[in-house]
Amino acid sequence: MSVLFVALFQNCTKEKAAEPLSVVLTAHDVTTFLGEDGFVELDVTGGIPPYAYSWSNGKTTKDIDNLKAGVYSVLVQDAVDSAVIGSAVVKQPIPDNVVIDKDGNIYTSVAIGDQIWMQQNLRVTVAPDSTPVTNYAYNNNEENAKTYGRLFSWDAVMNGSTAQKAQGICPTGWHIPSDGEWKTLEMYLGMSQAEADITNNWRGHDVGTKLSAGGGSGYEALYSGRGINGDYYGLLNQFEYVWTSSEYGQYAWRRCLEKGVSTVGRYNTFPKTYLFSVRCIKDD
Repeated sequence: MSVLFVALFQNCTKEKAAEPLSVVLTAHDVTTFLGEDGFVELDVTGGIPPYAYSWSNGKTTKDIDNLKAGVYSVLVQDAVDSAVIGSAVVKQPIPDNVVIDKDGNIYTSVAIGDQIWMQQNLRVTVAPDSTPVTNYAYNNNEENAKTYGRLFSWDAVMNGSTAQKAQGICPTGWHIPSDGEWKTLEMYLGMSQAEADITNNWRGHDVGTKLSAGGGSGYEALYSGRGINGDYYGLLNQFEYVWTSSEYGQYAWRRCLEKGVSTVGRYNTFPKTYLFSVRCIKDD
């Protein structure tokens, strides 16, 4: 009896301890822009099975599929007390005419003459270095920001710069259009140089029409209204005011578009604290 006991005890002391719990995630990218056919495979080793899985998208299976582009993380726990976290990035192909800002907002772009413009107003809430930017949704309604873009003061738009064609809060590779770049756009659409140079007035018959939604240029104005100091909002679906990166003393040049009006306003009369829209233009 004693001999058998010793033999069993010696066998237990030689039992191999479990390897540390570890995971390897393999991401398979989405095949089309905004598609949902990505998936992540999970390989688990070590620990004491069975394993429990808790994914950031709520799934509890070992592998996950039907995924959009994004970051997916998983918490894996074994049957005893070990746990480990892993993550994977599912990517997607980005078409040439698509721009994505720091917040992940998606914009399309269009070539108008030799320039490339965004087709939507900027919706970003952070600068290119990820610091917060003071911004406003029309009437403080976030649904309006999704449709019409956000409204900004000139200083917020420029992100500390006063240089023409500054990147400001535009995505990398894009910048705030200058007054001169707006003139280039307007003249491409039919405005004469003399008309383009007119100050504090509406000019360029039919150019405003071409810049409107469905007007043929691809600019697709949204008529996003304006704000004053974050307290007053007005003119939604009637006017669009767009900042340029060109200063004029204590003011800055802007463009004004009115629904149903064929001309374009070029003004330098409102304070920089007014809240207008932003359209970015691609760097040369």
